[in-house]
Amino acid sequence: MSMSKRDIRDLVHQSPFKPFRLHLADGKDLRVPHPDFALVAAEYVVVANEMPGGQPGNINLVPYEHIVRVEMLPVKMRRAA
Repeated sequence: MSMSKRDIRDLVHQSPFKPFRLHLADGKDLRVPHPDFALVAAEYVVVANEMPGGQPGNINLVPYEHIVRVEMLPVKMRRAA
């Protein structure tokens, strides 16, 4: 079962944000650790790869029908300074 634009938009815009992983029909997966790593467009979701240091890198254009499953990931706790 593929995900809809609305399903992905709801995940990206949830408050507070919860990181998730998109599992694709070709066996690949894409982690979305922060809402800045995903952009919901009309025909596909744009997902940036996470680079060292947690910065967005190269982008992937993923048609919604290629998303077969979403896995919710644990939220990393920040250490008190």
